[in-house]
Amino acid sequence: MPNGRSCWDQGLVGCARRIAETDDTPLRVLAGPGTGKTFALMRRVMRLLEDGCRPREIFVCTFTRTAARDLETELSQLEARGVTRVKTGTIHAFCFSLLSHSAVLPITGRVPRPLLKFEERFLLEDLKGISGEGIRVLRKRLLAFSAAWARLQSEAPGWPRDRRDRAFLASLENWLRFHEAMLISELVPETLHFLRNNPESRHRPHFEHVLVDEYQDLNRAEQVLLDELADEGSLTVIGDENQSIYSFKHAHPAGITDFDQTHPDTHDESLDECRRCPRLVVRLANALIRQNPSRVRRVLQPCPGNPDGEVLIVQWPSLQDEAEGLATFIQQRIEQEIVEPGRVLVLAPRRQVGYAIRDALNANGILSHSFFFEEALDGNPSKIQECAAQEAFTLLTLLAKPDDRVALRCWCGFGSPSLNRNAWANVRRSAETSGDSPWAVLEGLVTGDESLPYAAPVVARFRQLQRKLEELDGLNGSALGIVTK
Repeated sequence: MPNGRSCWDQGLVGCARRIAETDDTPLRVLAGPGTGKTFALMRRVMRLLEDGCRPREIFVCTFTRTAARDLETELSQLEARGVTRVKTGTIHAFCFSLLSHSAVLPITGRVPRPLLKFEERFLLEDLKGISGEGIRVLRKRLLAFSAAWARLQSEAPGWPRDRRDRAFLASLENWLRFHEAMLISELVPETLHFLRNNPESRHRPHFEHVLVDEYQDLNRAEQVLLDELADEGSLTVIGDENQSIYSFKHAHPAGITDFDQTHPDTHDESLDECRRCPRLVVRLANALIRQNPSRVRRVLQPCPGNPDGEVLIVQWPSLQDEAEGLATFIQQRIEQEIVEPGRVLVLAPRRQVGYAIRDALNANGILSHSFFFEEALDGNPSKIQECAAQEAFTLLTLLAKPDDRVALRCWCGFGSPSLNRNAWANVRRSAETSGDSPWAVLEGLVTGDESLPYAAPVVARFRQLQRKLEELDGLNGSALGIVTK
């Protein structure tokens, strides 16, 4: 904040006080970037605790893990009794926690073991063996189903209507149920389904107050789920329709613009003075917002004490040139003591771009890190030279949980062009017929108590797994890491 506390004027404090003191009617706070929405949100939580609300009946949530950690940090700094017991986190973390409860599993019939990105490749390969469709077609179908769940299209009568989509859905559900897993995109609709169909369950959470940050980033299923959680309490949403950047994850910004139409008696507050950004950035933002006819035209106000700022528009001929150019620019600013390294944030539209910039900065001696966590497990699992990290991660998963069927499926397929699709299909078919686990079937194949056609590749992989697990037994820490390499 360029002008420090001088920007926290009475207007913000007054608005924050109104937000904190609003009664149990639905509350919508339209807050632009850097306008003090976190300050206002914390004021409301503090007021609720001071008024005697039980901490465990307050749920403060947001969309991303990073934002959730920031909320937890802000809450921990409040000097209010019971604040550490306020429930905070992402919606997906909440859903995973609820669905993981031992008493909920028999009701839903699902196991909330989420598939990682590289593990989805094994799912698609197995579905390819069932449908005969190519991986690209199947991936498009999977994305379409994820979009339908996010938008609650799955609630339409007769959904899906296309014969091939119906067959795909049946095969998908069968694979997930057999492997005791779920897709990340299923967590929210499955939780919503449980809450709606089990209103009297003792495991259904009851919140007196639900507060949601960055509401515009949520998809429709997530917004409806929050309505369900706040059904017996109050709902407070904070966000800005003009900051919706997650369309690729099916964000539903109309949820905040139309909030008053779907939630009667909504009380509105607005935070429009941008304390974070230089005045030039605010003017550019307003000019951009005016070009979007589908959004509510709200105007950001620059904080009078902020500097004009600087905006440079530069193009490079290639990604590598761009990464090196940005790294050099940042290095110069740091060496000239214009900015400290820890005050530099580089935003990139794709993680590949972010990786290139990070690597260029590190090459220039500017220590940097990425907020993307997927890189270590990137690679094609059918190519031995690319799947070493995936294989090590899978091995550790099986060491911790030998009955993890997804991990076992992956282990048995690594390095094969077809991921040993046909051999695994025979193992799965035998397990479904006998009622045994795939692990038990593979043990029978190793001892000779069972025999299956074309199963030799997965038997060889399973023998290797048994040897490695024996080597790892009893190890921990750095010794465990050395053996898995």
